[in-house]
Amino acid sequence: MFTFFRSLFSNDLLIELSEKKILIKVFSSDTNYEAEPFIAIEKTKKGEVVKAIGSEAKRDTASNVTVTNPFQHPRSFIADFFLAEKIIQHGVFEIHKSIIRPSPRIIMHQLEKTEGGLTNIEDRVLRELAVGAGAREVVIYLGSKINTSVDSFNSVKARVSAT
Repeated sequence: MFTFFRSLFSNDLLIELSEKKILIKVFSSDTNYEAEPFIAIEKTKKGEVVKAIGSEAKRDTASNVTVTNPFQHPRSFIADFFLAEKIIQHGVFEIHKSIIRPSPRIIMHQLEKTEGGLTNIEDRVLRELAVGAGAREVVIYLGSKINTSVDSFNSVKARVSAT
């Protein structure tokens, strides 16, 4: 029942992933979050802490800070699951700034390294990234870019289900 109430405060989201940009769009709205997929991790006495995300992370040159792009690897799209999840969580939080943590429906759209389709492992990684960001329903989409002003979550879901 609580999930139902949380869903009333959430939006349907499209998350487009590439090595150079993460774009999170709200369906039927101009609201979006766009960032370079960089994350700065600071090593402290208490452990590792996320210091910055996006272009701000790229500019951090402190000696105890490691800047990483978890979406950049020669063989796989996701190089570091944990850091990729932190970036997605941050983006969803920026879209849904509210007291109640919403449970959005999310379409994950990987834009690169999709030749021949996704393996079961890649599909699961995308699903787990969305669930880690609080998704109550996840659709994995491959194909041309989605226009969030024209398409809806349900229409994209129907297209994916038909294939």
